[in-house]
Amino acid sequence: MEAHPNDHLVHLDKLLATYCSPEWRELLAAQNIPLSYAKGEAIFSTGQKADRMYMIHQGRVKVVANHAKDRDRIIRLAGNGEALGHRGIGDQPVYTASAIALSATRINAIPMPLFLSTLKANNLFCYHFLLFFAEELRVLDQHLRDLMSMDVPRRVARVILLCRDTFGMDALDNRKLAFTLPRRDIASMADTTYESVVRTLSSFQQEGLIDLVGKEIRLRKPRQLEGLVG
Repeated sequence: MEAHPNDHLVHLDKLLATYCSPEWRELLAAQNIPLSYAKGEAIFSTGQKADRMYMIHQGRVKVVANHAKDRDRIIRLAGNGEALGHRGIGDQPVYTASAIALSATRINAIPMPLFLSTLKANNLFCYHFLLFFAEELRVLDQHLRDLMSMDVPRRVARVILLCRDTFGMDALDNRKLAFTLPRRDIASMADTTYESVVRTLSSFQQEGLIDLVGKEIRLRKPRQLEGLVG
């Protein structure tokens, strides 16, 4: 059993429950399509027609975009209650990134025309969804700026803390991340190499900031990690 992620994250299910009318919530529930994905399975892919909005019921997902020199980079992590596919909204609806399950994941899929109609009919929901969208873009922009200004240890620390903030901590061990990204995924998100991630994690352990328990990470001094990121 795992602890819930930090409450400051904005989740689509909370926006719907708070700002969408009961009639529209019932309609969304009636046309919801429950889907299940295995670890490593793509929920949608870059360039695919954006015909659905997705909400994670339970699981963990990475969002991967193609960047310079044909390199894929993880640009976002998403957990329970969070939206996927919203960047495909537009006059030419296509997904601009790929979403891949990091573990066994259950998804609620909503037909895109219905979701757009819900936005049009529920002004408060539309307004708060817009705020969510703007905040996500701001966070992504900050992350990309940080990649250019931070050294490798700070970038790796930032990814560790992002795992904590997105997926929470293990309920049986409140020092252990509920889910630790594979080393190669940490490297992708921190824009560095697998070898650099391994060296950095080893250095963090020697400094007493973390414990490495197999492939998992325990946070010994999270405040110092936060201070390292700044």
